[in-house]
Amino acid sequence: MTETSALQSLLDNLSSRLSTVEAKLGVQQAAPVAAVPQQAGEDARFIKAFDEYCRDYLDPFVKACEELGCTGCSDIVKKGWGGMREYLVMASKCRKPASFPDACLPFLKVCQEANLEASAAVQRGDFEFHQKTVAEGLQACSWLIVEPAPKDFVETFIGGSDFWANKIRVQYKKTNPAQIAFCDTFKQLITQLMPYVKEYHMTGVTFNPHGMEVAAYSPASAPPAAAPKVKTAPKVENAATGGLADLKNALGSVSTSGLKKVTKDMQTWRSEYKGEKAPVGKAPVTKAAPPKKKQTVTKGPPLMEFQSRGMKWIVENQTKENGVITITMDPKEGVKHTVYICTCYEATIDIKGKCKSVAVDSCQKCNVLFDSAISSLEVVNCRSMKCQTRGTVPSVAIDKTDGILTYLSPETIDITQFVTSKSSDMQISFPNKAGDMVEAPIPEQFIHKAKLGADEKPSVTSDVSDLYSH
Repeated sequence: MTETSALQSLLDNLSSRLSTVEAKLGVQQAAPVAAVPQQAGEDARFIKAFDEYCRDYLDPFVKACEELGCTGCSDIVKKGWGGMREYLVMASKCRKPASFPDACLPFLKVCQEANLEASAAVQRGDFEFHQKTVAEGLQACSWLIVEPAPKDFVETFIGGSDFWANKIRVQYKKTNPAQIAFCDTFKQLITQLMPYVKEYHMTGVTFNPHGMEVAAYSPASAPPAAAPKVKTAPKVENAATGGLADLKNALGSVSTSGLKKVTKDMQTWRSEYKGEKAPVGKAPVTKAAPPKKKQTVTKGPPLMEFQSRGMKWIVENQTKENGVITITMDPKEGVKHTVYICTCYEATIDIKGKCKSVAVDSCQKCNVLFDSAISSLEVVNCRSMKCQTRGTVPSVAIDKTDGILTYLSPETIDITQFVTSKSSDMQISFPNKAGDMVEAPIPEQFIHKAKLGADEKPSVTSDVSDLYSH
């Protein structure tokens, strides 16, 4: 008992002395470690499932883009899906805010930037439909702030994306499998997002009820991405500590095996210092630019003449090198004249005064402007056209044309009708009540239904696709 009392006294004395030392050094007692949720950040089940989903469906799409040479689309999609993952990591660490979704909008910045970049990247060219496909599908990233049915929200963008992808499939169905792979992998990326959302975020993004406040969270608090391992130098025993020794040890861990040695003959400043002429290095080898494709639209020398026999103006084989081609109609006889424009490339034709009709045939990237036409404007077998009426035109007929933008004046909006067949990418631009120009697409997709009448007579009903209802 005496030995126990002596031991207890010794322990009490030691504890007292330790408390005195801590008080003099200003050491505070360590706070208890807060309980951390078992599933947060990289360890959350839905984060691991999202990474697996990306490996199965995002990586094949990126590979398809690389094989196709369309890396711009893959970069934008990777940015959007990366922003989606950052948002989910935030949700796994934070409680759901009372002011949802407003409090979470700053964490959607990366997804919003990707959407803006996708829309800005759309331009006429070989990858126009690819860019439009991606721009439609990227809007599905907004499911992160949708409640209570984010899965249904994702599904609404599949049709719009597939609309443009179908144009690629039709064009390259039997000639280029890489184009079809682009369409299929991107559709799978969107469609397979739905089962993931349904399983882990059925009524909205799953937040951590034991996490921190969203206002206190910053991406810096999330664990950094795994970095490649760097081979470090072995630790030297008995080395000097602090100051220069620490700096040397830190520098010793940096690998310099990939650096080239600079010899004296490469140091041009030495010759310049002595007043000698510096050695001339080898000029960088530049690859010759690929030869520019020669346009094959025009078929002969440019021509613009009036044929009195047919009361017709003929404009043929004009290009931008010929400047603006201006045709001035006679105030009295002009209403009997027809203007026929054919096989022109990147030309601008301006028709002054009122004419009977205007016909454009087999032209590409041309601008056609006219005051008024009594009959119609016809565009056949053309590509990338722009037509504008400054007055009125009762009818616009478009046939076998890929890409046309028609500008209407305020006077002709209510009287002009469009007749289209076998054409795509058709837009109409006209002023609204405020005087601002607005655009509307001419539908290309329709829904047809077969039915039998009361007298057993077969018929087909057609309606515009829901893609054009919003």
